[in-house]
Amino acid sequence: MRNAATVTLPGGVWLDGMRHQEAGLRPLTGEDEAFLVEVGVSLLPARLVTALLARCLMHIGPLDAVSAEFVRSLTVGDREALLLHLRRLTLGEQMECVLSCPQTDCGEKLDLTLGASDLLVPVYADAREWYERPVAENGDVYQVRFRLPTGADQEAAASLVRDDPQAAADLMLHRCVERVTRNGDDESITDWPAAISQQVPALMAELDAQAELVLNLTCPACERTFPATFDTAAYFFRELAHRASRLHQEVHLLALYYHWSEADILSLTAKRRQRYVEVLVDAMAKERGK
Repeated sequence: MRNAATVTLPGGVWLDGMRHQEAGLRPLTGEDEAFLVEVGVSLLPARLVTALLARCLMHIGPLDAVSAEFVRSLTVGDREALLLHLRRLTLGEQMECVLSCPQTDCGEKLDLTLGASDLLVPVYADAREWYERPVAENGDVYQVRFRLPTGADQEAAASLVRDDPQAAADLMLHRCVERVTRNGDDESITDWPAAISQQVPALMAELDAQAELVLNLTCPACERTFPATFDTAAYFFRELAHRASRLHQEVHLLALYYHWSEADILSLTAKRRQRYVEVLVDAMAKERGK
């Protein structure tokens, strides 16, 4: 596709023991936007991310066909990076946000302009398929072998997040930890100490810095600083939902005046559709002014 771009994953995927970080990604077309409106509303966010990336990823490393199952195997940080790139390619670099100061005696509204590229972290210099880290508790040293959370882990825990966040976190952790040994023993144990549940998620977050974007902000009114988590998927999907009615209007207008088929119009990216609409509206205004 002519508008496809080559992007770099911060972590990357391993195929036959080799790490691959290069991916080909195309912007959303009208067909993808229609899919979000008609089907995406019934999907939990993690599943929607999988479906959307599977539609728009053209290749990863040597893989020319990227299945939904493969997208699920990507780490959370790589999926987050791909979403930021997809938003940039589809709607542009700048993202307008409005936040409220969390201080109860303030509540000032903050208008932010974020750059999609600015939210991308540098590539991970020491990324691996599996990690091993020691965790100490009560004089014992536990060696933990784990991988980073993936889209499949997010999907598995998605139904628990709202009602029981701790159960969702425990499920994610148990899916990612392959083995725990104690004091140099070879035999893996299942009765993990509390320190593993406390420390390993923090290690994962450190190793996959792109997975959760935290903005450090200062309120201009009360001058106090506070952290704010930026949820790329929620922001992007909210934008696309707001554009749903515009999509139908654009299809109607272009079909009415250019006599293009719905399929032809929906094959265009949002930027191209908008350019055609702007040209058409300008031509109509000039015609009325004669």
